[in-house]
Amino acid sequence: MTPAGIPVYMQIVEVMLERIEHAALAPGDRLAAERTLATEFGVNRRTIRQALEVLERRGLVQRRQGAGTFVSEPRIERGAAEFFHFTEDIRQRGLAAGSRELNLERAVPSPFVATELELSPGAEIYRCHRLRTINSQPILIETFALPADLVPGFELWDMSERSVYEVMRTEYDIDVLYARQSLEAVALSEIEAQWLGATPGAPAMLERRLAFDDRGRPVDYGTDLYRGDRVRFVTDAATVAVPITDKTTSGA
Repeated sequence: MTPAGIPVYMQIVEVMLERIEHAALAPGDRLAAERTLATEFGVNRRTIRQALEVLERRGLVQRRQGAGTFVSEPRIERGAAEFFHFTEDIRQRGLAAGSRELNLERAVPSPFVATELELSPGAEIYRCHRLRTINSQPILIETFALPADLVPGFELWDMSERSVYEVMRTEYDIDVLYARQSLEAVALSEIEAQWLGATPGAPAMLERRLAFDDRGRPVDYGTDLYRGDRVRFVTDAATVAVPITDKTTSGA
């Protein structure tokens, strides 16, 4: 158990989390009844409910009315620092990547987007919102803006099973090479939650992206809004040696 001072229900959360992450409980498994868990941990059922509520908010379990509590499907992992190609990466994992177009229009960009894409005055963009799915389950809302002059007739392509960058590469000879990205935690709005099949106010991760082609031109400004309970961002880290100043010689 965790050290004293931690609420009992959070200690139970840690135990259940360890069971889920180390496969003692597999996706789809039904948890023991609240009464059984209360007996196992030596607590009342109210404490068990508190623990289950935390696990549910974290997307680790699903509580089904009249059926019980079940272990959720594992989160999709992706590198926080990698240039993620959704369609290709998901298919390489043996999963089905899909999309549903929410909106596509040719429009005048905002001053901010025009500056990011280094557009001339009066230049237009193709702006699109798409719902991306994995095995038909909504995972993220993708928004992108492309300079219209670089992709004429972009609205004519069927994007239901193609990635934006694959179309840019094969149809327009634009090879997207790298991107500048940022990540921040946000809460889902009502319409975003509706599209993603989540609860308004649920946690999400917002990735902002400015992508460049092999000639160094900015060719895509976009955002990806991920369900917080379905995706995990991971990164590698290393300690960095920090020089230690010798106070006897530094004049301090």
